[in-house]
Amino acid sequence: MHINSGRDPIAIIGAACRLPGAQSPADLWQIVSGGRDVIGVIPQERFDIETASGRRRPDVLRGAGGYLDDIAGFDARFFGVTPFEALRMDPQQRLLLEVTWEALDDAGIPAESLAGSETGVYTSLLPSGYWDLLRRSGMYDMHAALGAAVSGIFPGRVSTQLDLRGPSMGVEAACATSLLAVHVACRALWAGETDLAIVGAANLQIVPDLYFALADAGVLSSSGRCKFGDVSGDGYVRSEGVVALILKPLSRALADGEHPYATILGSAATHDGRTGGSLVAPGLEGHETMLRKAYHDAGVSPGEVDYVEAHGPGTPAGDPTELAALDLVMREGREPGRRCLVGSLKSNIGHTEFTSGMAGLLKTALALRHRTIPATLHVVEPHAVLRDPAAAVELALLTQDWPERGAPALAGVNSFGMSGTNVHLVLSEAPQPARPRRGQTRPSYVLPLSARDPRALDALAGAYADLLETVGEDEGPGLHDVCFSAGARRSHHEYRLAAVGDDARSLAASLREFRANGRGDGRSLHAGERRAARRPKVVFVFPGQGGQWAGMGRQLLAAEPAFALRLHECARAVAAELGWSPVDMLLRGERLSRVDEVQPTLWAMQVALAAVWREWGVEPDLLIGHSMGEIAAAVTAGALSVADGAAVVARRSRLLRELRTPGAMWAVGLGEEAAQQAIGEHCGQVSVGVVNSRHSTVLSGDPERLERVIEPLRRDGVFCRQVDVDYASHAPQVEPVREALLEALSSVRPGPCAVPIHSSARDRVVDGTELGAGYWFDNLRLPVRFAAACQAALADARPTVFIEMTPHPVLQTALEEEVEAAGANASVVPCLRRDVPDAAALGAALGQAYVLGCRPRWDRVHPGGEYVRLPGYSWQRRRFWPGSATSPVPPEPAREPTHEPTHEPAREPAPGRHGRPDLAALSETELTAVVADLASQVLAMPGHEIGMDVPLTLLGLDSVLATRFRERVRRELGVDVPVRSLLGPSTLLDLTTELRSAATV
Repeated sequence: MHINSGRDPIAIIGAACRLPGAQSPADLWQIVSGGRDVIGVIPQERFDIETASGRRRPDVLRGAGGYLDDIAGFDARFFGVTPFEALRMDPQQRLLLEVTWEALDDAGIPAESLAGSETGVYTSLLPSGYWDLLRRSGMYDMHAALGAAVSGIFPGRVSTQLDLRGPSMGVEAACATSLLAVHVACRALWAGETDLAIVGAANLQIVPDLYFALADAGVLSSSGRCKFGDVSGDGYVRSEGVVALILKPLSRALADGEHPYATILGSAATHDGRTGGSLVAPGLEGHETMLRKAYHDAGVSPGEVDYVEAHGPGTPAGDPTELAALDLVMREGREPGRRCLVGSLKSNIGHTEFTSGMAGLLKTALALRHRTIPATLHVVEPHAVLRDPAAAVELALLTQDWPERGAPALAGVNSFGMSGTNVHLVLSEAPQPARPRRGQTRPSYVLPLSARDPRALDALAGAYADLLETVGEDEGPGLHDVCFSAGARRSHHEYRLAAVGDDARSLAASLREFRANGRGDGRSLHAGERRAARRPKVVFVFPGQGGQWAGMGRQLLAAEPAFALRLHECARAVAAELGWSPVDMLLRGERLSRVDEVQPTLWAMQVALAAVWREWGVEPDLLIGHSMGEIAAAVTAGALSVADGAAVVARRSRLLRELRTPGAMWAVGLGEEAAQQAIGEHCGQVSVGVVNSRHSTVLSGDPERLERVIEPLRRDGVFCRQVDVDYASHAPQVEPVREALLEALSSVRPGPCAVPIHSSARDRVVDGTELGAGYWFDNLRLPVRFAAACQAALADARPTVFIEMTPHPVLQTALEEEVEAAGANASVVPCLRRDVPDAAALGAALGQAYVLGCRPRWDRVHPGGEYVRLPGYSWQRRRFWPGSATSPVPPEPAREPTHEPTHEPAREPAPGRHGRPDLAALSETELTAVVADLASQVLAMPGHEIGMDVPLTLLGLDSVLATRFRERVRRELGVDVPVRSLLGPSTLLDLTTELRSAATV
């Protein structure tokens, strides 16, 4: 064997299918390895038999067939396709969209990761007859034409859906079509035109016309079976099928951790010319030429091949010619007595026609992967060429182990078309990666799941719970790899769930609990819907002291390398200042009491926690520090080096410890104005040192005067709690350290911020260069305007996630009060809790952030993980079929002056000129309802499924529907809305605002 050494083999890294009796490649393998025949009969509901047959051949449509279930169903919402358009899409396109997505999932390629790539799309979809059904139903519009009349549109649909920039084409060559598409894709990959290829084929029988032509020609099997290789074979059985494969150069596939089914070494595509005697007759010379070209291209001697998947339809003309050609070519270089086995998938599932080549390719790839050659069925008396003792080929009549040759197994795949086109692929067994490591364990795992529908998420949770039950078994996946793959090798959608646990059993239990009650418990499981189209704004919040506890962070030191690395770096800097290491303090589990112990250790913890989040891919858009927390914020922003940050916290806390001015601090449940009134006559000695929220402040000052302020508050039932400090920060009592602190920090050299900091001392975003010695005294002396900083963070109305970098929540309540007061779409995520193991708490925090829309780098969360195949998506299909009661009724053309009923009745709007509603007189709710109703009519979508805050393009609005929507708005409301504004990032809420503005001009 001298395989073409100058060319990288093409790996089949992902596969999916819908074939008779098979919803997946695993189902297909069960069929062929078990020697099963899944041919059924033509479903009586598929065709109007009496009308279609015209009483000419009533028997033709009552014969055998291999049919798919539910070809009318489609998860249009998943793909952003409106019901209006979905009804007009050929079911072949709809099914192949789903199967293509499944193949990408199977390969472990998140669809969004392909955006902008040179990925090519090659498809085989010939007319199914659906266009005829649409025309009979009166649907002649552009969506119907693109969706059903022009089969070459589909590859462009896939390329547009995934934003692919490589070649995109439909291929046609009768029954050789799908394997020809694979040949073309391989050539593009070898030529460097594309770096990944999606190849798909679909064949559905929606109208019966072709049945009569085939019956008249005597092509259909009288026995209702495909008897490849048997002398009694007199025709084939028509079947349906959909197959998608993902192809990639082998070296890149292995480098990316993918597990190929098999590899393609070479291929050839030829035509019989006149060697067959007619257009539709097979030609022996043409078949021979194809085979020799393919093996020359692959650099493989035909005599080394162990198995060929034949075209093998079981026809009296095709089988003898194919077998004769194989016998002539496969004997070249073959050892005496070692025959090449031959079989045909058509004996199991029938002839899937335009999809048959890829179906045979998938079967052969599975056989190579399992090193098993399945039996071909229905053979009683083999053809004469097979009975010759000197024959080089024989039928695989029994399922058997692949022959051991001391080299990778080799196979071939044939596919022929009635047009005279011949295609052959040469395959090899793929290199098998080492079994996943079992020794890699973590104290806590985060399993992220997502879907585009809550019902799909529920089903997915059940499927993963079942998978988790197999973790630890000999053939089962490793838990680390499952979590890695679910995060790093899957697309992430708006309905999200994150399970957190220390083993597979606890994760499975959380998923089953979710299925039982439909919600998370906030610790071991988070679930929710992320409606925003982009990620939320992330704000890292660094609190002051108060969250410390003995032993905090010890588990993370052992479990999280990024945390340990940053904490040790901070500890060395603190040791250089104070002579002791915070790491040693944490590992000993000692209680922190003195200010010069608490603050340096908390600072190191905060900096290390922020480092973990950033290592995990959760980057902050804004930093807010609270009192001493601003030192950690400055280091995280890059304004201070670790050494300068340690100098600030160590030298300042040491001066505070030496401060002799008595001081105390009390947290009270009062807003700033009420707190000032409570201080009253003591304002010279007591200050409002901290404003945490509209209902929470901290009073700071002289201990005796504070007692006089606090006593009446307690009597009135106001919340009051003394802060565990013996000094009065953010009050005049710290003035004595001013000069010493300025001198001590004179060497600090701040730089610009890489991430903005909103200063709670100066109540504005500060430039990092301001954070010198003077700033750090202001940070100690001035009031903490934390509430104002939060309000500023919430001002832009963008969904926001506050992540509190703390060993235990200190500011969560204050943050939540501000969020509630602002009516903002924001949430608070604390990092750790003193009553929860570190890793479990941090994992729960990450899970919550994920559910809220953050996009972690899951390959860093679960480093060293290996890809394992996971449960597929659970499609939530609706029926789309012309004339079906459950299909959406198409909206009338915009030019016709008719009014359609709304989906959701609303109060009749106030009439204006020309019978149109007076937009200026409508309330916000009424105008929103009017806009939603118009969108519902144009998109043919129920009102409750329309998200007012979702970009219209994500609801399925395209240029054609946008034009129709504009015309409807102009006719119904008298406002001209540009099409380009509808096709941008605009939402229906934006349109409502635009209409309101137009009405008030």
